[in-house]
Formats: sequence, structure tokens, C-alpha cells
Amino acid sequence: MPNTDLPDRSVVLVILDSCRYDVAVSAHTPNLAKLGPLLRAESPGTYTLPAHAALFNGHLPRPVSGSFALSGRSVDAIWRSAAARPSKRHSAIPFGGPTLMAHYTERGYRVLGAGGVTFFDASDPANSLPSLFPEFLYFGRPARSAVTVETRIIDREEQLPLAHTRKLAELCVEVERFFLFVNCPSTHIPYTTPWSPLTDRSRELLRRLYLLHDGQAIGSGQEALAGEDVHVLLEMQRQALEWADSRLGDLFSRLGARRPLVVVCADHGEEFGEGGRFGHGHPHPLVSTVPLWCGLLGEG
Repeated sequence: MPNTDLPDRSVVLVILDSCRYDVAVSAHTPNLAKLGPLLRAESPGTYTLPAHAALFNGHLPRPVSGSFALSGRSVDAIWRSAAARPSKRHSAIPFGGPTLMAHYTERGYRVLGAGGVTFFDASDPANSLPSLFPEFLYFGRPARSAVTVETRIIDREEQLPLAHTRKLAELCVEVERFFLFVNCPSTHIPYTTPWSPLTDRSRELLRRLYLLHDGQAIGSGQEALAGEDVHVLLEMQRQALEWADSRLGDLFSRLGARRPLVVVCADHGEEFGEGGRFGHGHPHPLVSTVPLWCGLLGEG
């Protein structure tokens, strides 16, 4: 009976922060491929806060191809809020309430979030996103810690939520049904993971990139970033995505017996000077175009 049990499935929602679609195309991601084909989609937001506000209301990045297959049925969207305007589009899971998390909490699911970018640091009272979850685990640096360009350029592992897949899975399997959200900062600048460690060259390129992100000059007469420099940085993001895929493979193996619905996408991409700007938070096709995978774990 295709699709009939989707509203009752446990859910894993993973956001690959800042991951560009073209990087996802070039990456080797066998675990994500088990969910279904990589879809080219357009995000409703250009940086973390608005993109996640939309995501948590069920507005995922929309595939540019239109409808897509999910559990043997063609759908235009996975979730559809009761607050959305009337539409003839076919959604898999209608929901009420202000957010996906409120919907699943009301239905008795364990609703758990994890993050590593500073928008998800609950210790900062200005951050609204983690408060939407009954339980939230934050692994990144404190949002209001004093930082410089140099202190942001570090090798990372424990600060990345997907380094803690065993803990996340154990919290999920303690209950009958769960909604697990993971914001994955491995693909966010500085792109460092155990598979993409810093080198002398990448450290210098990241220093220059941070200055460009922050709108600062990087030196009189010095070219911002040459084509080969951008290639190095994109390779770091690709390796960071492949590391995330390996960790998702571990998470999937631990949760596979529950056969959850799994959705993996980026919140936005980023620009490396292609349109004259760097980073994200502005409208550009490389910022708004993102990867999307979805499927039923163990049934792809």
C-alpha cells in the first residue's frame, strides 16, 4: 500500500548547511543515493534563519523538475501546512500547527534537534530556532564568543553534529516514533572535517574568503580569489559533503529498522565571486539552487 503510512512514519530531516548543488553533483555520496535520485531544487531562503523558518513550516526547497516520486506516488511536496493557501499541488503529509515540530510533538513523537552553526546556540537569547524543539543538542562554538578570522579557521570534528550519530540514534530508538532534525555545518565555511583538514594553502584561502564574506578588503592589488583558489575551496566542501555522507551512513544503519522517512537538503548554497559577491544572504542562482534527496530508509 504505497504512501498510505507516510504520515505515521518517524522522520529524519538533515540540512547540509551552505551546500551548493554543483558540489553535490560532483560528490560521491552512496548513502544519500540510497534515498533516491539527487534533485535540483530551489530554496525559499538565502541564509540560515529564513531558510529554516520556511523548512520548519514544511516549505522545503522545491525541485525545479516539478513533481517527484515518494513511496510509489508522484508528489509536489512532502509536507503541507494547513495555513498554506489553497493549491491543487499534491502533498504527502498534511499537517496542522505552527511548525513541523509542534505537529509531531502533538502526535506523541520524540522531537529532537541537533545543530552546530551559531543560529542554533540556545544560550544566546536572540536565537529563536532551538526553542522550537522540546529537546535540542548544540555542538558548535558559543554564538557570542569573541572570534577573529584566524580563530574561525580550525579543524573540526566534535563540533559537528554528525560526529555524534551514535548518541543521536540512541535517543531516537528509545521511543516508538521520533522526529530528528540535524543541521549539518560540515559543508559550511570553513568546510573542515576529518576528510578535509586544513593545509597551509587552504588556511590562507579561507582567511581571504572570510574577509570577502565580511566585506573587507584583502590587500592592495591582490586578486580576491583566482579560479584555482575557488577550486580548492569547492573541493573542501565536496570532501566535507562526502564525510557527512559517511556519517549519515552510520546514522542510517542505526535507524534503518524503523524505516523512517528521510529528507536531506541544503538550506542555501553560496557564491564564490561568480556574480561579483561572496557567501550567501543575497539572491543569486548559486545561492538559491540546492541539492535535495528524499526517500524511505531501507526501501529505496
